[in-house]
Amino acid sequence: MNRELLALFVHDVKNQLGVLEAELSLLETDLDRSRAHRAHQHCSQLRQRLIAYLTLYGSADKKLFAQCTDESPQGFLQQLLRVDSRPDGAPLRVTDCAAAPPFWYFDARLVLLAMEAALHNAWRFARSEVCLDAAQLDGYLVFSVEDDGLGLGATDPSSRSSTGLGMELCAAVAQAHHNGDRQGRVTLSPRPQGGTRFEIWLP
Repeated sequence: MNRELLALFVHDVKNQLGVLEAELSLLETDLDRSRAHRAHQHCSQLRQRLIAYLTLYGSADKKLFAQCTDESPQGFLQQLLRVDSRPDGAPLRVTDCAAAPPFWYFDARLVLLAMEAALHNAWRFARSEVCLDAAQLDGYLVFSVEDDGLGLGATDPSSRSSTGLGMELCAAVAQAHHNGDRQGRVTLSPRPQGGTRFEIWLP
């Protein structure tokens, strides 16, 4: 991780801690359940950012190593529906996954980090919909996250800067997965009906 990315990450965490500090300060004078819930969500989001950073930092001098086990892609996506750092009211649905294989070998712990990062990015831009899907394509398991936002190049409405940490993490997780001479990869492309489509390809 380069110094510029690290500086942006620290700035992002500082801002998130400022928001959390303000919410906790208000709770000292007004014990409101919904406000406490929002503070808890901010804690969960901050924890997810720190885990992502530590994962990348730990692999700065060596590549991530995927410990692959037999997993159900559809079952994995169902877990994502219950992610604890999901913002209030954030849209999320899983498609029928008709093209998904019944099982695949991948590191669910690492892929969960990547998919959570992709989800939080999609939630920042989505207007009304975020969709999860899984499919088998050309000998790869492909997990996708789609949003119906303004598309690539749009300004993030929740922040003036982006650390780029999410895509760095996703790329590192994908590249940790190998099968023979094939290696995982990530793509980010315009969604035909508007918005953005993120994909992580696992061999």
